[in-house]
Amino acid sequence: MFILDSMLIGSLRFVLDKILAAAEAEANDDTSLREQLLEAQMRLELGEISEKQFRKTEREILARIRQIKRSRSGALTMTSPDVKITGIEATVADELRRE
Repeated sequence: MFILDSMLIGSLRFVLDKILAAAEAEANDDTSLREQLLEAQMRLELGEISEKQFRKTEREILARIRQIKRSRSGALTMTSPDVKITGIEATVADELRRE
């Protein structure tokens, strides 16, 4: 029974990790926001919304796009909440150097 419980919990964790990774990828993708902006522009041209409504929508969408771009340029994060890479330091040992 313990093995079945462990397998069930492990499988559930795997699925939830995949869902989390997909949600993070979607949250960091500005494609849908760009599509919304294009849609708002088309609605403005068709007269479905006013210039004022368009400007408000445009401001909100562009603010979200800027926020996504800022988060991309920040620290690299992984799906695990307790792992955060803020920089990498590398050194090269010159042991194989032949003179």
